[in-house]
Amino acid sequence: MKKILLLLAILVFCASSLFSAPITVGLIQHLDGSLDNGYILFSPNNGKTTYLMDKCGYVINKWTSQYQPGFSSYLLPDGSLLRTGYLHNKKFVAGGSGGIIERLDWEGKIIWSYQLSNDNECMHHDIKPMPNGNILAVCWDRKTAFEAINLGRKPTNIDSNVWSEKIIELRPIGTDSAEIVWEWKAWDHLVQYNDKMKPNYAEISTRPELIDINYVVNTSLRDWLHFNSVDYNEELDQILLSSFNFGEVWIIDHSTSKTEAASHKGGKYSKGGDLLYRWGNPESYAKGTINDRKFYFQHDARWIPKGYPNEQCISVFNNQRINNGVRFSSADFFKPNVDINGFYGAQLPYLPTDVKWSYTAEEPQYLYSPNLSSVQQLSNGNILICNGFNGHFSEIDSTKKEVWYYVNPVSISGITKQGESPQMTNQVFRCNFYPDSSSAFLGKDLTRKGLVENKNWMSDYCSFDTTSVEDYQFTTSAYPNPARDYITVDSEIFPSKLTILNLQGQELITQSFTNTISTKELPNGLYLLRITNANGFSGYNKFAITR
Repeated sequence: MKKILLLLAILVFCASSLFSAPITVGLIQHLDGSLDNGYILFSPNNGKTTYLMDKCGYVINKWTSQYQPGFSSYLLPDGSLLRTGYLHNKKFVAGGSGGIIERLDWEGKIIWSYQLSNDNECMHHDIKPMPNGNILAVCWDRKTAFEAINLGRKPTNIDSNVWSEKIIELRPIGTDSAEIVWEWKAWDHLVQYNDKMKPNYAEISTRPELIDINYVVNTSLRDWLHFNSVDYNEELDQILLSSFNFGEVWIIDHSTSKTEAASHKGGKYSKGGDLLYRWGNPESYAKGTINDRKFYFQHDARWIPKGYPNEQCISVFNNQRINNGVRFSSADFFKPNVDINGFYGAQLPYLPTDVKWSYTAEEPQYLYSPNLSSVQQLSNGNILICNGFNGHFSEIDSTKKEVWYYVNPVSISGITKQGESPQMTNQVFRCNFYPDSSSAFLGKDLTRKGLVENKNWMSDYCSFDTTSVEDYQFTTSAYPNPARDYITVDSEIFPSKLTILNLQGQELITQSFTNTISTKELPNGLYLLRITNANGFSGYNKFAITR
């Protein structure tokens, strides 16, 4: 019997690993080793609904806004949703543009919102809820060409204006306002080696704590820095930023006052708002060449929490890597050179010399997203990856085996039906896993509320345990299981047709309803029995054949 069960387990593995035609969206693969005691939150870029689903692809809750995401969303400890929205600011036309933050309770009612979107500033990409109840937000900070040239920007590096960046800390007030209690501006921490008559003139390599106003590596001269994520470390009171165009992550001090954050002094680390640390591209501060670059237009830089595998590391989705002409992406972890007090070593370029751990697909090009995307360390040692451009979520175990795979069904034309393709318009900025032990779920209705897509037999049976076939009970009366030569069906849905399918969704036997369907011609293995009534309603049961 053990050999049979092992064979069945292998069949499940092989079948669920195939991208078979019947399953095009939703749950594609679910193997032993996936971290299932929790839920995944995601906001499709081309929809207005945020979904919370279990690992079988069933919706547990959803929140609908009048705005498309702008881009991020978070589940708060009380079960409410904090999400950004896109206000179509005509002065800031670029990927990730937002402008509004909304907080919705579990039932979907808006309990707070705040807008910051005008001709000179606009929130975009990411926010970060803080333990004190405040919210960090990334915000474009528009500067004129005159202002930029006066600070040493080369005229050849200027379009009609320049978008700098700032980080603001919002304290929500009432239902529709907020106070900016702290802010940090990149414009206050510049260096230039272009014009000695202008401020902040210095050899770039001597001032790595400052930002070179003339480091331009992208075709967009306006959106010069392009921050795409923000994270907060409460223990160190530090903020982690990701600059897409610099190919770097930066760390700044949050313990400063507003005045100190605009200067080069003060705060816990005595550096004001200057960079405490930077990593990913030493060429940006003249301490390396293009060959020393580690990050390429990366997204989702975040600290890995204490108590998790790879704690004290920073995780990053490294988007646009190239090797021998092949474009691919990777999930990278690196460990900053930092002591227990939050001080970073003075050695330049900043340590470490390389990432600590990296994941790429076995065929590297199969994990490639030129933008968007996220990576999250899970408590069991697995990692959750959002391949944002393709709307694919995957879970990788510690041996780098893919144990779970899901395709976002929401595309620009609506929800994709099973069997159809979302046609590359199902992008997702990020997905996040929340364990079921989170306080967000206390007292909440966590019953399954259907799938995002119209149907998915893989979702129906993703929890089937092949190690205990003899103990498996059908949800309807169908027996024996395991079967040999026949299956007998007792059903209360007045069936009109019985169909046996393999685990690739292919129909093997179909007959008008009788109480018994023959299995004599089928080899040992796992199968699905579909029971269909006169109204087209179908129910499924999984069964084994052993002889």
